[in-house]
Amino acid sequence: MYIKHGGSKIKRSLLLSMLLLFSVAMIFSTNFSSAASVNQTTTTVKHTTTTHKVTSSTNEGLTAAQIKDGYQRAQKFYNTNYRLPNYISYGTKKIPIAKFQKILATQNLKIKLYTGKNRPVYITSDNINKPSIDNARVNSIVKGLNALGIRAKALGLGPNTHISALKANIPKNALIIDIYGGADAGLIYEMTTSWYKSLKGSKKIFTVYWPTSKCITGLNYLVRAHDDNYSPSSFKGLAHPDQFLKKNGYDYIYSGVIANIVSSIATQSKC
Repeated sequence: MYIKHGGSKIKRSLLLSMLLLFSVAMIFSTNFSSAASVNQTTTTVKHTTTTHKVTSSTNEGLTAAQIKDGYQRAQKFYNTNYRLPNYISYGTKKIPIAKFQKILATQNLKIKLYTGKNRPVYITSDNINKPSIDNARVNSIVKGLNALGIRAKALGLGPNTHISALKANIPKNALIIDIYGGADAGLIYEMTTSWYKSLKGSKKIFTVYWPTSKCITGLNYLVRAHDDNYSPSSFKGLAHPDQFLKKNGYDYIYSGVIANIVSSIATQSKC
């Protein structure tokens, strides 16, 4: 009995030793885990701070609200002018549009560019009747084109708007409509010169002759206009002006019916 009792003492001591060792191991493990957790959190915080600094630099210091505001202004500009603005301004700060588009990408935003199947249309008109009537005519054409889903915009009235349109900051693939109340031989000839064509570039020109004009279709000869003060003195007129225009890549319509004019422009605007 004594020996067995002594054996129980030994076993009890061994058990206590093992429990003590296990407790120490648990404490060490817990401390290690806590330290690892703290270290991981610290690393994450530092990483987030670094990312914030990089994003802020990329976005030129703009907040999400400011970027959204700039996006809305850029989209409105494009919808009105059919082209992107050169820059987006924030007070005195001006951000080039190419850079601003990259900023938009960080917010998953993108300006919608409507290319579609038609060229954007820009309309000029000579002084034909009086400003109120001439503007109403142009606006009717614009309205008719818009109803067909074609972007159209008036560029103003005047004898030189057909040239100012070529110099305007409009899309390179634009279709320019020039409305005239008279057929001018000198102007037709001007359209075939290298100077005019260099201004035109890849833009397309379509001429509308309102019925106050002489009809050039099938006309053998169009004499120089009485108010032509820009052609060389040797210039007397053009033979077969309709064929001359088409031979040089231009088309026209002679009509006083808005619906017919709108239909012809719509056909010309197809890419």
